[in-house]
Amino acid sequence: MTIQIRLATQADVEDLVALEGRLFAVDAGVHDPIVDTTWPQRRGAADFAGLLGNEKALVLVAADESGACGHLVGWVSESSEVRRGVVTGYLRSLFVEERARRHGVARELVERFVAWAEGEHGAVTVSVTAYADNQNARAFYADLGFETLSVVLTRARRLGQATPDTPSSH
Repeated sequence: MTIQIRLATQADVEDLVALEGRLFAVDAGVHDPIVDTTWPQRRGAADFAGLLGNEKALVLVAADESGACGHLVGWVSESSEVRRGVVTGYLRSLFVEERARRHGVARELVERFVAWAEGEHGAVTVSVTAYADNQNARAFYADLGFETLSVVLTRARRLGQATPDTPSSH
């Protein structure tokens, strides 16, 4: 199997939306009950169009003879008042179709993003967020040198669930 990784273009937006939709379905849709898994179909095209025109963002596509089979989206931030002079790379999303897994595609996508963020933009850190229950993702990123720096603790009620201020019907 020959897979090529390249910069995404406007011609890839439809494929990017489809890939992001599959990512939402198998990741956020499984691990986060309050994520709107329809977001890629509703807003993805506009989001990708904006990212493709942003020099601080990187959108990569992996393709084989059958078409797009993976993607990565990330960007770099400017330094902040808290971290003066420190540019950070943020890997927003990564997805590889089942048919292209176990061929090093995800690893290559991440390595290209890290090289872009650190080499071209001077990022001192590169971050990615993974769901705590997604052990495969966490192990994958750990193998690439990512370490747990902080933990976000979230208290979320299920949508439609009564809150203490909301009267419930009996």
